[in-house]
Amino acid sequence: MTVVSLQNRIREIMKKKNLTQKELANIMGISQPALSLYLGGRIPPVKILSRLAKFADTTIEWLLTGKDLSRSSQIREAQQPYGSEAVLLNLWHQLPKNIQQDLLNLMQHILHSKIHL
Repeated sequence: MTVVSLQNRIREIMKKKNLTQKELANIMGISQPALSLYLGGRIPPVKILSRLAKFADTTIEWLLTGKDLSRSSQIREAQQPYGSEAVLLNLWHQLPKNIQQDLLNLMQHILHSKIHL
């Protein structure tokens, strides 16, 4: 992900909604200087990305990458999960869909960034 792309997507949302920085900041519940930092290169926290995605009727994934894989076809697993995978899958299915999507977006962001675990 390039920060410039994230900045452009935030600006695109502002343009489509015909909003100033101050107006978008108020809607997001943040200060205008904080929004200015995000437009200048700082990556917003997940909470802000989530609010912005919801407001723009998009996904965090699109904000970060410009792509929305959530709408692509699902790949089915050939084998049933077992062990810790089965436990994770069971817990996963207990989560609300919006939390599942946020977790997927966060995991993809971590994997695609230069963060090394």
